[in-house]
Amino acid sequence: MILRTVRPMLMVMTAMLLETSGKPRLELPRNCAHSAPSHERSATISANGSSGVATMTILEELESRLSRLERRLRAVEQPVWQMSSAEEDWEICAEGPCKCQPETKSVSCWRQNLLDLPAAQLVPRDVLKLDLAGNRLTALHRDTFLDMTRLNHLDLSDNAIEHLPLNLFFSLHAVTRIRLSKNLLVELHRSQFLSTRNLRILDASSNRLRTLPESLFLSTTSLVLLDLSCNRLSSFAPETFRGLSSLEELLLGKNRLSILPVDLFKDLTSLKYLGLEENRLKELPDLLFRAQSSLRELNARGNQLTEISASLLSPLERLRSLELSNNKIARIDSSALQGLAALKELQLGHNRIRNLTPGLFTNSTGLERLVLYANGIESLSRGTFHGLSNLTSLFLHSNHLRILHPELFDDTPNLRKLQLESNYLSSLPPRIFDGVQSMEQLRLARNPWHCDCAASYLAMWLQRMYLAQVNATRPVEDPGVWEFGAGAVCRGPGTLGGKLLLRLTFHELCEGQWASMRGLVPRLPIDLIGSGRTLSSTDDPFARNESNFSRSLAKQR
Repeated sequence: MILRTVRPMLMVMTAMLLETSGKPRLELPRNCAHSAPSHERSATISANGSSGVATMTILEELESRLSRLERRLRAVEQPVWQMSSAEEDWEICAEGPCKCQPETKSVSCWRQNLLDLPAAQLVPRDVLKLDLAGNRLTALHRDTFLDMTRLNHLDLSDNAIEHLPLNLFFSLHAVTRIRLSKNLLVELHRSQFLSTRNLRILDASSNRLRTLPESLFLSTTSLVLLDLSCNRLSSFAPETFRGLSSLEELLLGKNRLSILPVDLFKDLTSLKYLGLEENRLKELPDLLFRAQSSLRELNARGNQLTEISASLLSPLERLRSLELSNNKIARIDSSALQGLAALKELQLGHNRIRNLTPGLFTNSTGLERLVLYANGIESLSRGTFHGLSNLTSLFLHSNHLRILHPELFDDTPNLRKLQLESNYLSSLPPRIFDGVQSMEQLRLARNPWHCDCAASYLAMWLQRMYLAQVNATRPVEDPGVWEFGAGAVCRGPGTLGGKLLLRLTFHELCEGQWASMRGLVPRLPIDLIGSGRTLSSTDDPFARNESNFSRSLAKQR
């Protein structure tokens, strides 16, 4: 009733203001995401002059206040359910639309299609868990949770709540978990969580929050997990997370952050996971992580970072996973990874890294997974992967690689998965995989393979690995067996074009090319060179297994 009365009055006042200014009335957007394009706004301002700018500013402020007042009035008009402390509370509770469980002292109104709180629902004051998720609630009265002093779990997620009254959580002294995700919240009052001193988990993700008061979390020093992802946050005050020394997980991904104050995380000494993905960050201050020696995972994927400085990551001595893919990183300081002795996974895919400085991974002896796809890398020199003795997975696909150093993988004896597809490789050096002990997956598709004698090493190596997998209890029908070069299709020469390198014999590769063999690296074992002996079937690794290989291929067909 109040809302229906006040709204027309305020609209009349707005119209009077517009008439006084002598300007035509404009329809202002309720949501800035749907505002007029910038060039249209510029044209309007230019035409109207300074008076028009002033009028627009006043109107926008008035519209904002009007919307805020609407939300508050809507909360005042909301019904409040019945509360009771009688012995028969839980029996009466079960008579309402919500499900009541006296054994666990929980009340669930989950997905009841509620537009308002059911006034007929009785809720015992000793309730421990209250679930209102998955409804159509738009507002709550400030007394909704009055006297629920024992409540420890509250779920308000997946509604359409636009406003939380200031004293809504005033009685929730024991609450440890509050879920506010998937609502329409645009703001939180600085004293919103003043009474929730035992709060450990707060999920306010997937709302429309633009800013947070600097003192919002001053009383929630027990927080362990804070999720603010999927909002519209563009900045933080330096002291926003002050006092949160127990916080272990902070999720800030999918916002509009463009800059972070250097002191933003200085009190987060227990932080183990930090999510900054899919924002607009162009740089990270060198001392930003100086207090995060306990950090295990850092996700900054999908930003606009251009470089990794020498000191940025040095305090992260316990970091195990670093996700920096989908940025614009073109430079990594040669000592940027020196302090990351515990690092297990490094993702740098889809950046602008053209080359890797030899020695970059010298102290990354624990690294097991390295992702470098889609960077435009043209070559990798000897020593690039020095120090990666425990590396098991390497992703180099979708680059511009044309040649690989013969000793490139000598430093990665435990490599099991290697992706080289979608490059410009026409051949691989002989014995390039001799130092690799137990390769399980090699992807070579979408490269212009030139299948002549120079490819015989690779062909025979692929065939040996294929047969080893077949013989190692893996059925031929297992698609994983064919990870070894199944997509390596010859570009040529001649009639070999279009054929699978894996299926070609030594004789097919070298037939008619003996005259050019002088310029090739010898394929004979070193002890046979100059001995006068000829290469027999027992010396040819593929010849020894040719019949077995043919049978395996026949089964595969």
